[in-house]
Amino acid sequence: MSVSFGVLSLIVTAAASNAPADNGTTALRIVWDLHVSPETEHVTRWLAQRGWCWAIETPPYASDDLVLPLREQGFVVIGQIHAHPKTRAWHWTLHNQDVPDIDAVVALLREANAEAPRVSFFMEDDSAGVGFSEAFLRNPPATHAEANAMFDAYLETAMAEARRFPDARVWATAGFAGTAHHYARHGAQCVIVERANDDVEDLQTAVAFARGAARQFDCAWGIDLSLWWGVIYGCVQDLPASLYTRHLWLSYINGAQVYRIEGGNLLVRPDGPTAVANAIDEFASIAHTFHPGKPDTPLAVMLPRDHGWMTPAYWRTTNEAWNYARLPYRQGERGIDGFFGAAYPGSVYAQDPFPAGAYESDDPPASPFSLSCITPDFAPTPEQTRTAAPPVPFGAYKNRNDARRDFYENGKDPSPYRPMGDSRWGDIIDVLTDDAPIEVMKQYPLLVLLGPVHITKALRQGLTEYVRAGGALVWAAGVATPEENELVGATIQPELRVGRDWQWRDATPVHEAFRYCPVSIEVESAANVEILARTRSDAPLVLAHRMGKGNVYTCLIPWFEAGHTPLSRLALRLLDAVITPIQPVTLDGPPAAWASSRSNAAIHVVIANHDDASWQGEVVLRNVNETFDLCRDSIRDEPIVFQRNGKDARVALDIEAYGTRVLQWTRTAMTQSE
Repeated sequence: MSVSFGVLSLIVTAAASNAPADNGTTALRIVWDLHVSPETEHVTRWLAQRGWCWAIETPPYASDDLVLPLREQGFVVIGQIHAHPKTRAWHWTLHNQDVPDIDAVVALLREANAEAPRVSFFMEDDSAGVGFSEAFLRNPPATHAEANAMFDAYLETAMAEARRFPDARVWATAGFAGTAHHYARHGAQCVIVERANDDVEDLQTAVAFARGAARQFDCAWGIDLSLWWGVIYGCVQDLPASLYTRHLWLSYINGAQVYRIEGGNLLVRPDGPTAVANAIDEFASIAHTFHPGKPDTPLAVMLPRDHGWMTPAYWRTTNEAWNYARLPYRQGERGIDGFFGAAYPGSVYAQDPFPAGAYESDDPPASPFSLSCITPDFAPTPEQTRTAAPPVPFGAYKNRNDARRDFYENGKDPSPYRPMGDSRWGDIIDVLTDDAPIEVMKQYPLLVLLGPVHITKALRQGLTEYVRAGGALVWAAGVATPEENELVGATIQPELRVGRDWQWRDATPVHEAFRYCPVSIEVESAANVEILARTRSDAPLVLAHRMGKGNVYTCLIPWFEAGHTPLSRLALRLLDAVITPIQPVTLDGPPAAWASSRSNAAIHVVIANHDDASWQGEVVLRNVNETFDLCRDSIRDEPIVFQRNGKDARVALDIEAYGTRVLQWTRTAMTQSE
């Protein structure tokens, strides 16, 4: 749930004295959401003093005498206004205010900034009860294709309004990761995904989807940090803030270019900053001093354009796509759950309205309009109100007000109740959709097809070119059909059989029940096809087909799924076999989250400990040029001792509970010359 009221933000850049220079010396762009008024002068004064805030975002009713001075303080000015005409009228009527004049808002922003306006026309239109999301309740689509068409039509109407301002740059904030590609496809030049509250998904899918959309459609991406916590029906600005520190550092090393800080009015008081504001300040004061470089992303995942997927909440009892449309899964979509569940263990717990168990009363609700709760004021009909059932029938608090009182009166750390996902392979994954051009595919050494991707003639040609040029393609029966024998290296038979165990090469057989499609391998193809896994009866289960400079890996278990699990253990064995060799970093220790990035000047690795116990282990940075001979902890600003083992650099670390470390490798010669 957003704290702000905007659904369209108008952004006009300026040559600001305290804004980061756009010359490659920094990647940091922090936008502070602020309902400017005479009572918020202490906020802008604090931000100007700190020096790292790039822009102030203001609501459309902010007056000239409040907006224009922001430029003199050195800030870019961003305006909030709804793009879609009906959404704009509905929103402001709901708040008993006049509908703002979009032309007047743009005119003010042009005056308030030195350059032509950057305009973001969307602010959580896919969620939060604002904009499009309610349309799924009013007119429920019957299929994924219908849901996709409805959202496309909404975005196109809004973009038609945005195009009236050709000098404007369109930015979009999405509530859910899965809609990032839609905004980018319709012309958003920056896609920002909301995170850090309990009504949206995990951080890692936000990174994977937004970063992939940015690469596919050549736009920027970022993270929106929300203060809302439905568990206490309030905001967490005064509570311990390690959740935000971990969000900030993980996304920064992952390549985030923009941060939007929601609820800025709450974060700085006349007597000083709150705990969350201090966490942002501590991060920004360090992060603005270096550019993290390009994130390591050797793996792309391709989904159908109309996938409608989101991280499944652990309390959800049915498989549903397209969030509020609640469409039943298609064949193959359980496999998407399985892949991301394996890649980001623990991510399903990010959406958690019940970390303290059941409440005796749901008044107040988790959020007025959320995945777990739709209240009567947002439901088009009484039948569409809903409240998710808690996973257990017992709990610690009578209601959310009692929970809020306990947390604030006792200064409790929310971290044990705010789960974040760990990494199996690291944050090395970008998500593409099946309309991605071949030039984008070729940027990734490994491409995994998930869900019911339809192989058109154009996509088949693209995949063939990708593999022959040296790429590795991983897919499963279902996407791979009897028509794809040229890529598979064999002909998939149109039947299903039951397997009860499987054997990877010469390893010990693994007991697992699954269905599989048998294949026939032609004599002329056999020399280029290796059977990596078999059934007890010697039937092939995983094929590796050499084509040109690359390989096609085909799992003959449909959609990678097993009967009782969304990802079969054989599919996970295949994924480990192809992903582990290209991981830039490995961890020898307990689960944690990590990401890495590199430039000519430095290599960065961030490790976040999401557990309530300290993390002790080794971080192994692979294939490090021997000229990178210095290592420092960027957060603590202290040297780090590391060992070399061939081309690998190993660091032993002890990370406190809910702590974060950022390791930076540099060269002695370059450091001295700088």
